Amino acid sequence: MPEIDHVFVLMLENRSFDHMFALSGIPGIHAATAADTNQHDGQTYHFQGGAPDILPSDPLHDFCDVLDQVCGAGSDCSDVTPYPPRTNSGFVANYATTKVKRMLRRSKPLPAADYDLVMRGIDSARQASALDALARAYALCDGWYASLPGPTWPNRFFVHGASSDGEADAPSLGDIIKWESFSGFRYPHGSIYDRLDSAGYAYRLYGDKRGPLSGRIPQVAAIKGIDYFDVRDLDDFADDLAGPYTARYTFIEPAYGDIVSGSYRGGSSQHPMDGLAGGDDLVARVYNAIRQSPLWENSLLIITYDEHGGFYDSGIPPQPAPPPNDGSGAGQNPQAFDFSVYGVRVPAVVVSPWIARGGVDHTLYDHSSVLATVERLFGLDPLTDRDAAAADVLHLLTGTLRGDADCPPALPERAPAPLAMSELAALDEASGDEPIADDPNLQAFLFVVRKADRETRGDMVAMSRFQPLRTRADARQYLDDVMPRLEAAREAGRTA
Repeated sequence: MPEIDHVFVLMLENRSFDHMFALSGIPGIHAATAADTNQHDGQTYHFQGGAPDILPSDPLHDFCDVLDQVCGAGSDCSDVTPYPPRTNSGFVANYATTKVKRMLRRSKPLPAADYDLVMRGIDSARQASALDALARAYALCDGWYASLPGPTWPNRFFVHGASSDGEADAPSLGDIIKWESFSGFRYPHGSIYDRLDSAGYAYRLYGDKRGPLSGRIPQVAAIKGIDYFDVRDLDDFADDLAGPYTARYTFIEPAYGDIVSGSYRGGSSQHPMDGLAGGDDLVARVYNAIRQSPLWENSLLIITYDEHGGFYDSGIPPQPAPPPNDGSGAGQNPQAFDFSVYGVRVPAVVVSPWIARGGVDHTLYDHSSVLATVERLFGLDPLTDRDAAAADVLHLLTGTLRGDADCPPALPERAPAPLAMSELAALDEASGDEPIADDPNLQAFLFVVRKADRETRGDMVAMSRFQPLRTRADARQYLDDVMPRLEAAREAGRTA
């Protein structure tokens, strides 16, 4: 096997495999065609092209919404053990229930003409050119599934620890109270970072720090033992790689954009209401930094997405999935979900000069495959039954090192224009009086900031400042107060 000393992972947001690659024309992929349909209100919706970069409304993807999408509209979400039969027949019906945010704090139903947007695929060569180029130059995985049929937070927890400690949905108030008591989200068997630490291996975390301040909050810093300041600025990534770089494992987060308004605008995560350009530029930046570094010949890069974001996919979520069996499970979520079913299929591209050009890999993976790859490569024990059973990507490595001329030397970086102040002001006006209790993602990100604030100023000061938060306007004022200070402390650390 080639000597791989460095594994890099970039995890983007909320896009399904078919949405991103079904119309790519890449030969040999298992992908949706016009024969794949959903029915709603007596109308048949076929999978087709023409997906816009930005959707007018965020497709729902909480646990019960994914149940509707995968098992059919009206599925009973009160007890899903056993999980119902999966047909992927409810995506359109579920999207039809979303609302379009309007100015002056109003919303309106999604127009019926937009119901089919979740059944549409992009033109990847045009709309996601960097990711498309890497899929063609290296290996595209068409059997990579989210770790559970639910939203971002529990799926991102799986990539760090092959478990979500029994959480199947977006964090509840009870979850966040539990995090408070433990000074962060705690894995029963620890995270991959604990495992690397105990083996004496270094790791690094990076976050894209462009765009609105609120979008620079790293999700990984919710984990107990991971500090906000452990997550480095991606602006330093290329320079860090050029010098002595000892980290065996590196995890990279995008910028999430304007999380306070719930629009996620101005980020690089590829959230459906923000668009594809920022994330595709991030793909190019990460690849270019590794490709042009001294580490290239000993590196492996995995690019994937946390979950499908409500977009249709033709891949039926497989069952059985090995439950983590780490002391967490169905008794710790209100739906009684036992983690025996994978989530919806997502894009994944594996990059290395030791990987043959243009391969399509049909292996069944989920996010714990990242951990399985790292563990088997560096001789670490698995964290749970999920990563112990997961396939790794090491079989994609050949015994032949591709020459420089056969590996794209650089991809075009096309950073989108920053949000105008007028657009940010309009987002504030549209959502300022909405209660933050209605947005568990925002509450979870606020916990990360509060955790960092407590670490730098002490518990009493941080908590006294946080207590009055009720609305999105309160949350923005709090972040406008705290985030510049945290970022200034980060900058001071960079230049020290």
